[in-house]
Amino acid sequence: MQQFQLIVCALSLLVLKVFGQLCTNANFQTVGRVVFGEARGEPMRGQIAVAYSIVNRINHEGYPNNLNSVVYQRMSSGGYQYETLDLASHTRAWNDAKKRNTREYRNAIKASRDVLCRRVSDPTRCATDYCAFDPCHATKSNQWWRATNKMRIGNHYFVCRVRTSG
Repeated sequence: MQQFQLIVCALSLLVLKVFGQLCTNANFQTVGRVVFGEARGEPMRGQIAVAYSIVNRINHEGYPNNLNSVVYQRMSSGGYQYETLDLASHTRAWNDAKKRNTREYRNAIKASRDVLCRRVSDPTRCATDYCAFDPCHATKSNQWWRATNKMRIGNHYFVCRVRTSG
């Protein structure tokens, strides 16, 4: 039992260290840009879920282990994992909203700050993937990863990924 408590304590310190490193203005902008493009107009809980999907990827063995590598990861097709980063119209909308300090911009930054500074808990409990419709590639299992804990938050379906056995 004591060994288990030491492991839990070590993991807690690691989580605090990772979140402490994530809680920066530059990271609020990076994650906020994704939240804005992927979930603006969603309730705050949905925006928080999208922001947590980024953090959950950092902590997942199937993804890179730092924020910028996760956000700017490219697919084999050449596009970004987060489609919004490929769309010039979304970039223009983000830049305009940021310049005018719109409610949508402020909400995306708030969701990002709340997640990256660990002010709110993860409503998905572990999701790394999401999609606006179900089923889709992001919410289906594949030969390497099983999609689990599927849930709908706002207009998105979220899933956690567990390595398949075999």
